[in-house]
Amino acid sequence: MSTKISNSSLIGLLVQLQICFAECGSSPTTGGCLASTASSTYSSFTYEQESTDRYAIPLTSPLSLPTFAPAFDAVSTLLPTSVVYTTYSLNRSATAVDDGLYGQSAYAALWVSLTYSQEPPFTTTASPTPVATSELIFPPPLPARPLNEDKSLRFPCDFIWGAAASAWQIEGGLQAEGRGPAVFDAIGSVGTVGMNDSNVADMSYFLYKQDIARLAALGIPNYSFSISWSRVVPFGTAGSPVNTQALEHYEDVIKTCYEYGVTPIATLMHIDSPFGIFDDMDAFPEHFLHYAKEVMTRFADRIPIWFTINEPNIAVPYVSRNYNIFTAQLKAHAEVYHWYKEVLNGTGRIATKFANNLAVPLDPTNQSHIDASIRYQEFTLGIMANPLFLGQQIPKAALQTPGLNLTALTDEEIKFINGSADFWAFDPYVAQFAYPPEEGYDACISNSSNPLWPVCVGTGNTQSNGWLMGAISDTYSMIAPQYVRQQLGYVWNVYKPSGIMVTEFGFPQIADSEQELRVQQFDFERSMYYQNFLTETLHAVHSDGVNVIGALAWSWIDNNEFGNFGHQYGMQTVNRTDGLFTRHYKRSIFDYVDFFHNYIAS
Repeated sequence: MSTKISNSSLIGLLVQLQICFAECGSSPTTGGCLASTASSTYSSFTYEQESTDRYAIPLTSPLSLPTFAPAFDAVSTLLPTSVVYTTYSLNRSATAVDDGLYGQSAYAALWVSLTYSQEPPFTTTASPTPVATSELIFPPPLPARPLNEDKSLRFPCDFIWGAAASAWQIEGGLQAEGRGPAVFDAIGSVGTVGMNDSNVADMSYFLYKQDIARLAALGIPNYSFSISWSRVVPFGTAGSPVNTQALEHYEDVIKTCYEYGVTPIATLMHIDSPFGIFDDMDAFPEHFLHYAKEVMTRFADRIPIWFTINEPNIAVPYVSRNYNIFTAQLKAHAEVYHWYKEVLNGTGRIATKFANNLAVPLDPTNQSHIDASIRYQEFTLGIMANPLFLGQQIPKAALQTPGLNLTALTDEEIKFINGSADFWAFDPYVAQFAYPPEEGYDACISNSSNPLWPVCVGTGNTQSNGWLMGAISDTYSMIAPQYVRQQLGYVWNVYKPSGIMVTEFGFPQIADSEQELRVQQFDFERSMYYQNFLTETLHAVHSDGVNVIGALAWSWIDNNEFGNFGHQYGMQTVNRTDGLFTRHYKRSIFDYVDFFHNYIAS
């Protein structure tokens, strides 16, 4: 069937098209457009209110006390009666006397080579003050949304979310109240160049009450902190004295959390192991268990989640080239796990926290790049995760590397270690690309002076087409959410844990510390990092079947990043020049809280 159009109708249509082309500024030869259906009108102009003040919702406090282990009075007999409980005070001018292996003079001798240019501006615990209502106003809405936002997705109602920090990076007061020296204490001490003074950090050792109050005021339900081993056991070793001031301090930290409605999550060792504690690898598990018993016996009744050691899988470059440090920490972790579950009868959950910026092949079509990614992961995760989660030996790639100081585990050791983690915990800040060394694996593996040895895998953040994988930060973290699902999926499908908790993730904006306060507070890039990371995590849960049980942001405050106050990961600023160490919220902490309010099932 055909339709005929009269000449007059055709002429009329052409006239209309010519009018359209004239109005749109185009012609039939360059493309056409349809005339706008919108009508233009004038009206009286008025200023409109684009936003209204919205306030943060604080936590309901106090939190009812749960029970995750027997109270201290019921289990104090588990501790050895030979241990001395005492206090120490550093007095450099005192005359040294022979007061024994663990006397005051022996304590002073621990610090003989370490002094600091700054003394803490205050040395007593500050009383908290109510957070001003003006500080709790939400910033303007985010001007951009996550790339793959899906408003229908939800985390489960029992999803564990909050924020994290570590003792050494926020406490300050390194020589206060009987603390002993730790492995990183030389950073920022007198004689070091280009580093900030670690003796002050954020002064949270004395401001912790206010810090917890500020978390609660914004409605952050979980606070992951670490307990300083060298504060609790200044000499570090099994059988040495326990510092009662440290026990009283952390007792009050936990008590304050519950008073404000915040659930405490504790790490036993986060980069501040006592100085020299790794000198005897075989004795390390005994030393660590001695410390853990003192802490857990007192606090385990109120702590639902424990992390034994933070990022033990990257300790070697910072401590020694002895890869047996991995297995020493793994054995120590397992000792604590079994003691907690089988002797203390704790019902909380325990894990160790891995570091891992997943290595993905630079060229996924090239088998050598795939092999490089696998080798990197076997070194970074497999050495510890194979026995812990799979009940398998350390990967052959590591054991068969010539000259590598790494001893295979026995069958009995693997059996003891296997299953001593209740879930997988790791810090997947960003992914990275992996590729083989230019000289080839054999040449690299046989040359221990090669900078890539013993892993012998090149890594980077630039795609094969020359583009960066994402927006860069002040350190290695990047806004590259396209790899989050792979990071989670790799762990889930290779090591098959019962669940995964993201225990650190964060983004330090470039030159953040150089900006004026109000610019630092409007940390848009950090917000976009968190929003995109969490959005992709939701997709991993719903599309990939990964059981992600929690996420803890790093960090709720700008801290001491290994002697550098300029690398600001925090969602709060710290004024280190006003004598008060005043904190200010950044917009990212509001956006972070808002995300979970919107995306957790009720």
